Amino acid sequence: MAIKMIVTDLDGTLLNTQNTISEKNKAAFKKAKEKGIIPVVATGRIDKEGWFAAEAIGGTDYMLSGNGGVVRDYKKDIVIFEDALSKEIIRQIIELVDQYDGIFVQAHTIHGCVCTKKTFPEMPTAGWADEYVRQFKEQQIVVEDIEDYLDKNHLEVSKFVISSTDFDKLDEVQKRAGEIVDLVPLRPMNYCLECIPEGVDKGLGLTKLCEYLGISLTEVMVIGDSDNDLEMIEIAGTKIAMGNAYDCVKTIADHIVSTNDEDGVAEAIERFAL
Repeated sequence: MAIKMIVTDLDGTLLNTQNTISEKNKAAFKKAKEKGIIPVVATGRIDKEGWFAAEAIGGTDYMLSGNGGVVRDYKKDIVIFEDALSKEIIRQIIELVDQYDGIFVQAHTIHGCVCTKKTFPEMPTAGWADEYVRQFKEQQIVVEDIEDYLDKNHLEVSKFVISSTDFDKLDEVQKRAGEIVDLVPLRPMNYCLECIPEGVDKGLGLTKLCEYLGISLTEVMVIGDSDNDLEMIEIAGTKIAMGNAYDCVKTIADHIVSTNDEDGVAEAIERFAL
């Protein structure tokens, strides 16, 4: 069956280790779009942080952000699907992370990423690529109290992101976060822990988008590398794992391509979509 949509993860997939998109990847998406194939970014980031990538591949019509917790149609300015953490879970996460120093904590909202004055200075050394820090450091919403900011602005949180290069500390936070009811902690990168509502994943987001567009999942190619890509790869008609992907991703993939530093996304498009 012909592919009608290509869905790509960002970090570790479309983006190389410098947090940039190669010209070869851009060119491959341009060819796919010329064939009428819809390009879609599916990311754990907020949409504002994924927008530069969507623009680069011509995929500004639709996006899955927040690990599938937010799905939007930008042409019609419609939120197709949205889920959020409860106030009680937010309270428990904040109580947990407040017990640690040397970690960077972000609450993902429609306004942007909200962080405290305590953790904001940790951003440059929390494991993120220099290009990511350069692009998004000034866009962080830095506040004294996250809960107070959320209440005053009537904001919901799609997920929390906790990052640190102290992996033992992050392991401990992940274990304790896993004890919070209705919360799922994921580790898409060794320095990054994502805390999302139970039941929300990129597979759910992709299903909602396909239902909205009237596209069968069998007509979708998904490219990913990490455990937060598993659900959307599992349900896709064409399943692609990056060469740098986790073993659990490679196990369920139909095909394994080159790494994110070797234009693996372009390889997938050229071999299986064009």
